[in-house]
Amino acid sequence: MTENTTRTENTTITERTAMNTNAESAYLRDVGKRLRALTPEQRDAVLDDVRAHFADAADAGRTPEQAAESLGDPAQFTERVRAELGHEPGRTDRMRRILLWLATGVAVFSAMFISFWNPDDSLQMPNTQFEAHGFGIVLLNLAPALIAALPNLASPRARTVFTAAVAIMLSVVSFIFPDGWAFAPTAWLAWAALVVPVIARNGPPAAGWRIAGGVLAVLPMALGVGGALVGSWDLELDYVLYTAVVAALGVLMALGKPWAGIILAVVGVAALVSSALYPGMLTSGVWWAGGLFITLGASQALMHARPRTPARI
Repeated sequence: MTENTTRTENTTITERTAMNTNAESAYLRDVGKRLRALTPEQRDAVLDDVRAHFADAADAGRTPEQAAESLGDPAQFTERVRAELGHEPGRTDRMRRILLWLATGVAVFSAMFISFWNPDDSLQMPNTQFEAHGFGIVLLNLAPALIAALPNLASPRARTVFTAAVAIMLSVVSFIFPDGWAFAPTAWLAWAALVVPVIARNGPPAAGWRIAGGVLAVLPMALGVGGALVGSWDLELDYVLYTAVVAALGVLMALGKPWAGIILAVVGVAALVSSALYPGMLTSGVWWAGGLFITLGASQALMHARPRTPARI
């Protein structure tokens, strides 16, 4: 009788241990599947915390079901974890949509510039394209803006594929067409809409990305200073101040300050407007610098933006 009872108790303990292990493993497996968007280091850290929680619960005499209940079901738990790590639902898709709308806006401004401000090079007089060819040329120049907006009109699942196709198409436009240089910033923003969500899918980017962005922001100004030093043009005080401001913003971007990106994007808009209102020998250079500032600044601000406060469950 005693021997049978002992065997029964041992069997029950073994079965209970197996059930506890299965319950914990099932919870960990479900959580792990839902955290695939995290880096391996982040996911392992979360799973280690969950294991520690189950171990503490067992030491306190609670069942795995009670431990799981205190964490919440896997869907609720992983939603909280993603929110704490900056993985706000729809965050990367929102980045893509904002950058694509920026690309659309820049493309519209570019179309107006080459239609109404920039003279038609095919004529031997300073007529604008609109004066020479009529309203049809304006519609043709607006085609890149329509192309840039297409991914935002697609379904969320197809948006990445559409964005890649649009970035390629706009790059071709900027290289092939006579006035395509004006649409280069639009192409850059489209590429940013494709790349930035990938870089920021696991939260704010690594230091290497920040430093690269800061260096690229300073590069046009460094080239301008180099040209002045070799005598290609005069180095005026306003350009020196402008270079100092951009350099400071580049350093702040490398340090991960999102507001520096916003200011740099505004500086880029000012550069586009300035090159349109005061065209000259360096119009294309100033235009491209402005487009680069908008692309880098907007990307920086979006990647480092704080996630919205998640709704309480």
